[in-house]
Amino acid sequence: MPKKGYLVAFIFNRLINGFFFAGILFCSALLLVGCDSASSKNAMQKQAGRNADKEGHPFVVRISSKDDITSLDPRLVRDLPSATVIRMFYEGLMRHDFDGVLVPGVAEKVDVSPDLKTYTFTLRDSTWSNGDPVTAEDFAYAWKSMLDPQFPGPNAYQLYVIKGAKAAKEGQLPLDMVGIHAKDRSTLVVELENSTPYFLELVDFHAYFPINSQWAIQNPGKKIDAQHMLANGPFTLDKWSHDNVLIANKNQAYWDALNVNLDKIEVIIINEATAVQMFKRDALDWIGSPLSVLPPDSLASLRHEEALSSTPAAGTHWFRFNTAAKPFDHPKMRQAMTYALDRHSLVEHVLQGGQIPAMGIIPPSMKAQASAPLFADHQVFAAQQLLKDALDDMHIKKEQLPPITLAYINNENNHKIAQAVQQQWNKVLGIPVILEGKEAKVFYDKLNRKDYQIANGSWFADFRDPLNFLEVFKYKDGGTSNTQWENAQYIELLDLSSKESDPAKRQQILHAAEQLLMQELPIAPIFFANYNFVKKDNVQGVYFSELGYLDFKHAYIDNDALDTWDDE
Repeated sequence: MPKKGYLVAFIFNRLINGFFFAGILFCSALLLVGCDSASSKNAMQKQAGRNADKEGHPFVVRISSKDDITSLDPRLVRDLPSATVIRMFYEGLMRHDFDGVLVPGVAEKVDVSPDLKTYTFTLRDSTWSNGDPVTAEDFAYAWKSMLDPQFPGPNAYQLYVIKGAKAAKEGQLPLDMVGIHAKDRSTLVVELENSTPYFLELVDFHAYFPINSQWAIQNPGKKIDAQHMLANGPFTLDKWSHDNVLIANKNQAYWDALNVNLDKIEVIIINEATAVQMFKRDALDWIGSPLSVLPPDSLASLRHEEALSSTPAAGTHWFRFNTAAKPFDHPKMRQAMTYALDRHSLVEHVLQGGQIPAMGIIPPSMKAQASAPLFADHQVFAAQQLLKDALDDMHIKKEQLPPITLAYINNENNHKIAQAVQQQWNKVLGIPVILEGKEAKVFYDKLNRKDYQIANGSWFADFRDPLNFLEVFKYKDGGTSNTQWENAQYIELLDLSSKESDPAKRQQILHAAEQLLMQELPIAPIFFANYNFVKKDNVQGVYFSELGYLDFKHAYIDNDALDTWDDE
């Protein structure tokens, strides 16, 4: 049961992060009544699971993934399928429960200093799958190793809210001077650069997960692979056959193993069309998002059969402009291309997956309150006038424009989008656009070399705060933007938001930053993402985060709810 110190600090921090206020009321009530309500609910789930298979067969969930898992090291994971698998094996200081409420994970208690810059985490008694205790040093070691300038961690920047973290990663400060301190075996003290209202949400991101420091120190430079992975989460690795299958078993050493209902999870690596056929043959229990995408041609039939499930995603798809290359070094040219798009037609007739047209970059689920679009969709006259103004400013005629190319990762969905916008730009602006579909590796190489004019892209949030979207474009050398756009006023607004502790004022600052970004338009937002999936009715209790991962800790099997697939 959470202790009083945790309750006070937890509610206080959730109050700071104002736009999760509704979640605070539920979570506060849950904490005040102790663990009884959660245990009662989970007991009912476990009973449902026990009744599911009277012959004593293990409770197994089988899910499909289009791609293999990239890594078993939480410090290296970047893609959504791997993020789901990593959460089976590791647990951080905080986690989200089956209702999406932020609750204690390995941390049993957290205290926050009056200036909101120092967090003291008290760890509960928990162990790794080999019996080693999970210690504060395991967190400190994992985080500091990511900040080592030689370590290739793609998410190290998520630790930059910690005092000295950015300077250490840039080689300007020794790692032992970063604000991460294992005070003793069960006490982790973290000092922040500024008050960070979303910090407790942030430590649930997998880059903040621990690794077994004792093993890592004894095996310097050794890769965390299937042979050497130690788990502190609800499941542990049984088998990993690359590009074929990954099998996870219940971790009996997990501190809350009594509340883990599944015996096994199987991740099957197959293409989308095969996954649909296997699901129909009852060989899979979950297909589609977030580990795969459903074939676009199957969405209509799945929706007609009432088999399709959808949930909002904290993700935005856009087109990048190379703002250092002609003609998109001119803002009016970028505005013309952006305003010419017909997003409503695109999501209704091409995507057909419940996506929402985007006239901004922050998804609705990430905002404190509903707000109007930052520009209107499909502004034909405005787009044509902006193109004329841009051509006049550049002293050229439309025929003298350099050939414009749209680069994208060559898959069915991206190709359909590219074809649709190619027609829209030609119809509204009379500009022919060359389509350039590339394999992922080639595409990302072109992005990194800034060898493109327009390129598709997207961003899915790592934590629940609008800043996570806006900071992508803070610096042109940030490694993710690739637009070569940078704006001093924009940087100033984001810096100011990091120092503002009043939730309402902070939201106003972030809104002003988004408005500025949508005036300059280094990107053209297209749509807010939606997760589409199909699952068996007897699979219950899976937490599907809008951040794009599944959490199976509280999942269970209830065959009383099973509805046989109708293949008529």
